Amino acid sequence: MLTPLAQALILLAGSVFLVTLVRRLALPTSLAYLLVGLVLGPHALGVVSDSGTTRLLAELGVAFLLFTLGLEFSLPRMLAMRREVFGLGALQVLATTALFAAIGRLLGIGWLTAIVFGGAISMSSTALLLQQLTERSEINRTHGRLAFAMLLFQDLAFVPFFALAAMLAAREDRSALTESVEVLGTGVLALVGVLAVGRWLLRPLFHEIAHSRLRELFTLTVLLVVLFSAWVSHLSGLSFALGAFLAGMMLGETEYRYQIDAAIRPFRDLLLGLFFVSVGMLLNLHLLGTPRELAIALLMLVTLVGLKAVSAALVTLPFTHSRFKALRTGIVMSIGGEFGIALCTVLLQAGLAPEGIVEPLLVAIVLSMVLSPLILNHNKRVARFMLREHAPLLTSAEREEAATHEIAEREHVILCGFGRVGQNIGRVLESHGFEYLALDVRGLRR
Repeated sequence: MLTPLAQALILLAGSVFLVTLVRRLALPTSLAYLLVGLVLGPHALGVVSDSGTTRLLAELGVAFLLFTLGLEFSLPRMLAMRREVFGLGALQVLATTALFAAIGRLLGIGWLTAIVFGGAISMSSTALLLQQLTERSEINRTHGRLAFAMLLFQDLAFVPFFALAAMLAAREDRSALTESVEVLGTGVLALVGVLAVGRWLLRPLFHEIAHSRLRELFTLTVLLVVLFSAWVSHLSGLSFALGAFLAGMMLGETEYRYQIDAAIRPFRDLLLGLFFVSVGMLLNLHLLGTPRELAIALLMLVTLVGLKAVSAALVTLPFTHSRFKALRTGIVMSIGGEFGIALCTVLLQAGLAPEGIVEPLLVAIVLSMVLSPLILNHNKRVARFMLREHAPLLTSAEREEAATHEIAEREHVILCGFGRVGQNIGRVLESHGFEYLALDVRGLRR
């Protein structure tokens, strides 16, 4: 058995190698972390163990991601999105749950268990989807915004689903129902408390901290706020991520949002990478040992992704009135999630559903998460192919924007001013093979 230090070194070495490789291939970095977890995890080489500490750090990475996203969403914007969050989000969860609950009933599962079964499949991975949408600059596009609204509602919907699963496992209907109501009430109070603290205490607190001019104190305060809000949310029975998101949303209204984002980003990126590694560790390759088991898992994967995409697209259509945007949203939401894995694990451990159904389903959910970078990268092409549509011709503004993005992706130097000194620097850069952009009062020069 390797020591913790040796495990950490191997994990870091594998991450550095694969992240470098996938970036060379212009693929998402999350794919590299997923592969690291898959190869080094307990179900493959067994170099890195899937411990409680690893899972906790991974959950904190998701909390940091939601915190930074909360910095970009002001409270008025969230109130303006209430129709999408509580309308579209509820429709997506209800439609997908009903569809797969009916399938589960056809497979011989009891109705209440089938509801948990359908709820598990209705969940999508908040961390995977938001990270990919942010990387692709699609989080503020129509399909990204609608997917984000559904994910927020799923974080809330997980609580009653998990309470129902616990009730079925314990077979104590009355006490479990009372406990479920208590959890929901505590969750609402916790959310109100986080909003109140963020509204009236965070601005003066950061005003005092910023005036101390101590960078480490500012960073420590940001970490304290993120972890405290996530902890309160977790104690109330909700997810770490939801409390962190609300805290970020409150701080997003202050003048320190950019400083806070810069302070928290290194922690977020490292811990989020660990989350993707932990997802890769979940894939048990031993469950795919025979061709029959592999065929069942792949069939479940195709069914899960396809039906989730269709159901999400259908409920999205009235909110966007565009088949193309609705289908893109459905494709984004077709990925499974960690909440679904948790619910399926409860069903499996309690013996509420046949192992021959739940075990391949777990593999299918994890496979959908592992393949999520590829699915999300091609969501536009898949949507156009399914609708038999051709991409519209670019306008002059879109062509200019595309050219700007192409230049921005190349290594170049920006010169502010193109007078005598600027022109001399430009000549030196050209002689050494560097591209440059020169900004001058007379216009842009290349």
